[in-house]
Amino acid sequence: MNRRISAVLFDMDGTLVDSEPAYWESDREFLGRYGIDYDEELNSTFIGRGSVEMFRSLESLFPDSPVNAMSLDERVRLKDEAFALYAPSRVLPFPAVERLARSLVERGVFIAVASGSSRSVIDLMLEATGLGGLFPLRVSASEVARGKPEPDVFLETARRAGVGPGNCLVLEDSRFGVAAAKAAGMACIAMPCPGSPVHADFAAADFVVEGGAACLDPDLVLSAFDWATESSLA
Repeated sequence: MNRRISAVLFDMDGTLVDSEPAYWESDREFLGRYGIDYDEELNSTFIGRGSVEMFRSLESLFPDSPVNAMSLDERVRLKDEAFALYAPSRVLPFPAVERLARSLVERGVFIAVASGSSRSVIDLMLEATGLGGLFPLRVSASEVARGKPEPDVFLETARRAGVGPGNCLVLEDSRFGVAAAKAAGMACIAMPCPGSPVHADFAAADFVVEGGAACLDPDLVLSAFDWATESSLA
């Protein structure tokens, strides 16, 4: 694809780890306590977006819910605590994506996590799935002004990595994440999970993995780009 890649930025949920089903179950139980019927259709509209954006939208959809009386920080904290109790024993990494991450590390390519989840959840899930040692740089959308589909989290990750956006590759499962990656001027591999609605944002990716993260071919990714290792950047 004639683009030299110095850093690969992995979304976490639905891309690196198979956590979206656990998130839905946890959020459905948590929000149900506050009179919110968080069904599968509603959940699908928030995949790939951060918790702050999610709660802002829920305020308009369920204005009478008592959850709205809490501050946004408190809502996010309680949601994360519910997920932390529910998810670690239920979530595994996608084997093909893990193989890609490990292959990139072996080659000396810099990798990072850029996720809509809070930093505490990112740390928890990476450690629980045995991936913690691979990702020294982890950036949450809660650390930037705007969540996906805005490019802020990817641009901030590139800034901290010391890499130009044009030399970054993003792996994403959601249309919001793909839109954010392209708005940041980065290469992007889209891995929409089976059953995801067809959306133009997926077509904007450099290529699309049909069947989602479970069907990624690491060798195809490794052969598709020119790679700059950390040693070559020194």
